[in-house]
Order: sequence, then structure tokens, then C-alpha cells
Amino acid sequence: MNQPEQQQIDHWVNNAHYQIERAWRLNREGFHKKHKVPLQSVYLCVASDYASLARAKFLNGDPIKEVRSEFANATRHVMKCFAMAYDEKDPDFQGENTDMSCVSEAIGIEGMNWALMSADFKLAKQLAACYRTRPDGYMLTLDTNRYTHALALTMQGRQKEALPLLVAQFEDYKKSPPKSAGDKNYCTLILALYGIVAKDQECFDAGLELQLKLYQRYAKGEVSDTDEEFICDHAVALSILGQHNRMRVKIAYDTLPRGLLLK
Repeated sequence: MNQPEQQQIDHWVNNAHYQIERAWRLNREGFHKKHKVPLQSVYLCVASDYASLARAKFLNGDPIKEVRSEFANATRHVMKCFAMAYDEKDPDFQGENTDMSCVSEAIGIEGMNWALMSADFKLAKQLAACYRTRPDGYMLTLDTNRYTHALALTMQGRQKEALPLLVAQFEDYKKSPPKSAGDKNYCTLILALYGIVAKDQECFDAGLELQLKLYQRYAKGEVSDTDEEFICDHAVALSILGQHNRMRVKIAYDTLPRGLLLK
């Protein structure tokens, strides 16, 4: 496994702790309200910090129970963000002031990845049930939206409802093959998820391998020298979801650490 230097790991752990404490200290002091920073954004930033802490603790060799606990913390902060948008009973319900960018497909996928990486399937099911297409109908792209819904449905054990979304996207890919980096990324995820839903080991393996190969450029570029360089959340999450659905994870890759998977 490609391993960062211990000094770098220590920095990531300490920085994550610092950023989490700082976010809530500033919030208590009224900084966010004064500068009109949406509370949802605060929760999302803290969620990301908890996910970073989880990765760093794993790379540090900390007990897997502690690592998964931090991923669960990240998940709960994403759930809170969705509750503020959609749950009128939530004390921080935002109503017409909701920042809909904070409940996009990308946010939903991140949260569901972290929920799966926590290996708490009850929590994962709860978060998956929170996701919906924005009330105004806006979506990032159709393939992203379909993948997000299909992932959420699969996490809830509703594979029969997820399958038509994946098949419909494959039909669209036949008409217009993915060209952009973003479309190619979702194509790999959809292929792996289809493998889980359809119990097709070959598609599951192919999707994971393509995702991990595609991730290499991102790992050595945009997220180089961060904890994300060493762990591909998409691949880990889908691997765990596959294991939970009695699929085998055959792919070996540095950014798919076996220690994060189910035993």
C-alpha cells in the first residue's frame, strides 16, 4: 500500500481536529451569522473534516472501529444538512432560506459514501432516505441524478427500483458515449452499481477497476498531498455495498485499502 509519511498523517489528524473545533467556536461567537454563512455550509464543512479525520486515522493505523466512528460523524452532519432543507420538525429548518446547493447530488453521494464507509448500515439507510431531487427540479446532470437515486435506493434495499435507472443510463450511453471526465467518472460508478444490483460480478469488477484507474489522475493532481490521495471513497463505498449484497471484491489497488472493507 502506498503510505504517506508519518509527519503528514499527524498533520492531517491535528488539522481535522482543529478545523472542527474552530468551525463550532466561530459559530458560537456569531461569526457565521455576521458574515451570512449558511448553517448548512458549516455542517457540510465539518462533515468533510470528519471524513478527512477518518481517512487520516486509518492511514495512522488506528483501530477500524474509531475510523468508522468518524465516518459516521461525517454522515450525521450531512444528514443534518438535508434535515434543515426538508424536515419541518428540525429546529434549524431553513424553509425558503434553504441553500439548495447543499443538498445536491454531489453532496448526497459524498454522504452516502461516508455512511457506507462507516459500515453502519442502519445509518446508511437513514441517510439514503433523506435524498431527493431538488423541489425546483434542478439537477447537476442526468447521469449524476440517476446514479444518486440508484445508490440511495440500493442502500435502502430497493434494488428493483434502482435497476431501471441504471439501465436507462446505459441506453443513453449507447446513444452518446461519455466524453467528459465527469461523465466517464459516473459511467464507472454506474457500471459497478449495476453489477451490485444485477448480481453481475463481471460488471462490478469492471466498474471498480475503471473507477480506480480514473481516480489515479485525480489522486496525483487535484488531491495530491491530501488524505484523499490515498483512499478512493467511491471505490471503498461501492465495495462495502457490494460485500453487503454478497458480492466479492476481487480488485486490488492501493487506493482501495482492504482494511477499510468488511471482513
